[in-house]
Amino acid sequence: MRIAPLASILALVVAAADGKILYETKCAQCHGKEGVAKPPGKGSKNFNDPAFQSAWTEESIARITAEGKGKMPGYRSKLSPEQLRAVAAHVKTLGSSK
Repeated sequence: MRIAPLASILALVVAAADGKILYETKCAQCHGKEGVAKPPGKGSKNFNDPAFQSAWTEESIARITAEGKGKMPGYRSKLSPEQLRAVAAHVKTLGSSK
């Protein structure tokens, strides 16, 4: 039985779930649960927009989330690098059905 590949798959599933939960608790109040900016996030990109999805990588999303931009504070001191990547990965899923 090969445990290591199964553990890797489980880790990816857990990270994806964590990214969604973190997004919904830390980001959705401004960026919307589906990635459409709400009034507090006015002026921010709609994450479900195909133009946003093609222009922004997970790495660039994680960097902006860590550093902050405009009215949005940085989350580097609040989220681990793994959590920042998980949130960025979730943001990329918001455009998958558009």
